[in-house]
Amino acid sequence: MKFVQIMTVGAIVALAISGCSDKASSNSNQQRPQNKVNNIEVNNTKEGVKEVEGKATIETSKANDKKMNSVDYSQYYNNQDKSKVVVSGKQIVWKNKDVTFTAKLTKAKGEEAAEANEVVDSMKIKSKRGEQLVKLNPRPLRVNSLSLSKSNQIALHVSDHEGKRLVLINLSDGTETIVNMFDMNSNGAGSEKIDAYNWSPDGKKIAFGIGNLGSSYIGVYDVEHKSYTHVSDKDFTLISSIVWHKEGKSFDFVSKGDDSPQAILYTYSESKKSILKKGSLSKNDEQKLAQLTPNFKSESYEN
Repeated sequence: MKFVQIMTVGAIVALAISGCSDKASSNSNQQRPQNKVNNIEVNNTKEGVKEVEGKATIETSKANDKKMNSVDYSQYYNNQDKSKVVVSGKQIVWKNKDVTFTAKLTKAKGEEAAEANEVVDSMKIKSKRGEQLVKLNPRPLRVNSLSLSKSNQIALHVSDHEGKRLVLINLSDGTETIVNMFDMNSNGAGSEKIDAYNWSPDGKKIAFGIGNLGSSYIGVYDVEHKSYTHVSDKDFTLISSIVWHKEGKSFDFVSKGDDSPQAILYTYSESKKSILKKGSLSKNDEQKLAQLTPNFKSESYEN
């Protein structure tokens, strides 16, 4: 799979995102890539990303075989209510505070036409730093979401023909990091997909589900120290939601396996280096947690 390449022109950076749904299929037989993250190639430069040793232990609560009675939503950090998405014709505009992201759609050509009617042709970010134009290769089929952190970084999540990419764009200096490249196989290819993701309350860390089609593992990246932690070797298949606790030392995530449509809630504690299985969720709680996770609502793409 090909990953993002960014062109910088003066104070401008160019992006590309799509308004068509991706057609990625699941392959549960694929295995997690090997952990090789040092000297990752990003934007034709070498950016050292160190991996933190130590995997989390998996614990089980007494209620793990039962449906949870309730979820304490007061414990969660929520930054999803500050952004707005507007679709007008072939243009998608996302705004959060003083940051504006604009993506323009175009008719798919060649091999692209077999996957979607439209693809993302160009993207632009306007902030205090100026305008940045970014070009993604291959052009994505869809923009799934964007999220602005308190550390002045944007997380850009897009869908491709096979898999999904997550790109972190530093609005202070224009640099960007491809999260998929944190887990590389022996051929040097990054992970095929990133599931749900979310910024920590201080914006210094981002948690995400990372893996290949049909697999998903929990990862955490410290943007300040450029360190990546592969939290656990347990395959959660699909991580549909991630929500940080307000104290910033732990987060909850929702997993859904291929063999069961039931959503399961887990809690990861950084201090204890443990993952606690808390129990199955009601449909209502599953939907509420999804609303706290960065994602464009389906109606955002309706004209």
